[in-house]
Amino acid sequence: MKTLHDVKRDWETLQETAPVKGIASYKKDWFLDAMEEMIPIGYHESRLDKYRQAVSDQCVKFLPPNEHWNLDRNFASKFATIKALWRDSYYRQKSKRAKEGKKKPMEEDDDPDDMLRGAITEEKGVQLINHLGMSQQHEMIRGVLIAHGGLLRHQELKDADHRNFYVENGKWYLRVIGGKWRKPWEVDDVYIEGADQVLAAIIQLGGSGLVFPTWNEDAIRAEIKACAKTNGWDPSRKWDFHCLRHGKAVDNRLNGMPLEERMKRGRWNSAKTEHNYSRHR
Repeated sequence: MKTLHDVKRDWETLQETAPVKGIASYKKDWFLDAMEEMIPIGYHESRLDKYRQAVSDQCVKFLPPNEHWNLDRNFASKFATIKALWRDSYYRQKSKRAKEGKKKPMEEDDDPDDMLRGAITEEKGVQLINHLGMSQQHEMIRGVLIAHGGLLRHQELKDADHRNFYVENGKWYLRVIGGKWRKPWEVDDVYIEGADQVLAAIIQLGGSGLVFPTWNEDAIRAEIKACAKTNGWDPSRKWDFHCLRHGKAVDNRLNGMPLEERMKRGRWNSAKTEHNYSRHR
């Protein structure tokens, strides 16, 4: 769960980037303008989302309900457009720098937070499942098994649709479209390992929409942190949902999976990025 310190830090950073003070800071039009100004600076897309959440929290705290632009569908649409513009800008910059022989931007999935994250390996995954089982968090258990088995990012799990799961040669796959560092039309068929029974049960129930329509990011993050504390996981590490992706990468390397296959499973374009995920902790 995002702490008050986290919100304050994001809020202060945002105002340093595009200075504005007082109640004007919480206005929808100003915020959208500031986001557009950040596009050429090279901010990570996930950072834009953190800024949005920080300002949204302030908006809810200080403005009357009829001015909560964070609940406005029109705002959501415009913000999605801004993120799409950001992705296009990133790809143009990457291509230009490559042609000029200059230093490239960050590698795919490079994130300073990743260097601090722990890894929820299979062993820790069992501890997490047991922790969730004690509080009857069955939806979270299913989500954790699927995300870990497919090295899924959090948004990819949230966006998972019944219609995009399928079985081929006895293996379960999820068709992932677009997402982080990807163009909206790019498609990956992601192998989901070790969650056959869970997926079979979900698909058998039927449905044509989201598999996890009520998934709560703050709730699963809080449960992971609680499990880390209960089981004595390294307190110097950051423990959140993305640690599942790190953990599966570590498992794949320790199990002797070739580098090429590990990169394919994690959908990484460079060995450097794969190493950042699968290194020893």
